[in-house]
Amino acid sequence: FGEPPESDAFDESRLPTQLELEEAARLPVISESGVRVPFGGLWQDQKTIVCFIRHFWCPLCQDYMFSISRNVSSAVLDEAGIGLVIISNGSHDMIKSYRKIFRTPFALYTDPSHKVYNALGMTLQTMEKGPRGSYVRHGLMSGIGMVVVNAVKVGMPVWKEGGDISQLGGEFILGPGITCSWVHRMKYTRNHVPILQVVEAAGVD
Repeated sequence: FGEPPESDAFDESRLPTQLELEEAARLPVISESGVRVPFGGLWQDQKTIVCFIRHFWCPLCQDYMFSISRNVSSAVLDEAGIGLVIISNGSHDMIKSYRKIFRTPFALYTDPSHKVYNALGMTLQTMEKGPRGSYVRHGLMSGIGMVVVNAVKVGMPVWKEGGDISQLGGEFILGPGITCSWVHRMKYTRNHVPILQVVEAAGVD
């Protein structure tokens, strides 16, 4: 389970096949409380934006998380019948304090095995920065400083696994049912699609 497709080269926007979606839906992700749940259970009941971030210590993804907190209203999504879920790949013990940093109402799960990432075609691993995303607010040193300050502020368990620093993420619009209507897989460490573009692609103006 969760092995990258052998026949398909990395593609930023290819929709997963039905078989790939079915496989991904069966794979487990881990909740804040350490409970393993099927990935598909997060989105089969309603259209859901699923944002795959990199590791918990990534300042670029913390900037992306701040952009979600600033720009996305859970009430507006609820009214539209759309969910939003965030997936990382570190220890689930990091989730509670990580969510506190951004005061996010959105659920966060982890896939430390990378099996869901792989099943959905996020097979590219790199440290190459690429073009700077519009959500990025910090350079290297100021970003590291921000991460340290945030970790101290919320008491992040620094001894826990933060995740694979080379694993890239992406954004998917999944559900309802075993469906996927929109995809972006990251090619560089700082090229998440701006969250408002993803929300618009999900049908929310």
